[in-house]
Amino acid sequence: MSAQPNPATQVVIDKSFLLTILQETREVFLNSFAGVTEEQSRLAPAPDRWSVLDTVEHMATAETVQLKLIRTERTERPSDAPSREHAFLQMIPNRSRKLESPEVAKPIGRFAALAEAAEQFKTTRAGVIQFLEGYNEDLRASEVKDPHPAAGMVSICEMLVAMAMHAKRHAAQIEEIRTTLNF
Repeated sequence: MSAQPNPATQVVIDKSFLLTILQETREVFLNSFAGVTEEQSRLAPAPDRWSVLDTVEHMATAETVQLKLIRTERTERPSDAPSREHAFLQMIPNRSRKLESPEVAKPIGRFAALAEAAEQFKTTRAGVIQFLEGYNEDLRASEVKDPHPAAGMVSICEMLVAMAMHAKRHAAQIEEIRTTLNF
């Protein structure tokens, strides 16, 4: 018996698809903490776990760094580099494998309030979408100069998929926090 094809591998990952998943995952992420009070946003399920505010701070900070990379710090991608966009669609939102955040994106209290962190995320995601809308080059022809902490060197296309799925991953984390703390 042959294995069923994975639906994610059937998706054509082009500019239109990327714009759609960036917009969709923005909403999924923002909705994940809708209705969370300021007090609740600061509660962590355990001393070594992030709060909702920590998670939103991480997302806002990570996207700001990643946007800078795709806007300004690109280099030509080797023609034989693997294309991992489909793998990223599946692996990044999967929370069964825990990853350590790079120091630059760890929450350190950058935002005084959840709304402030959310606004930074919205502003940065709008910048990512605007970048993509205006980008008319081959999304796979260049890569960011700094390696992705989990994937190494990534194309612009891979980075955009990673950014979209990163929001989905952390929306799931916020749902876990809300469930654990019963709010």
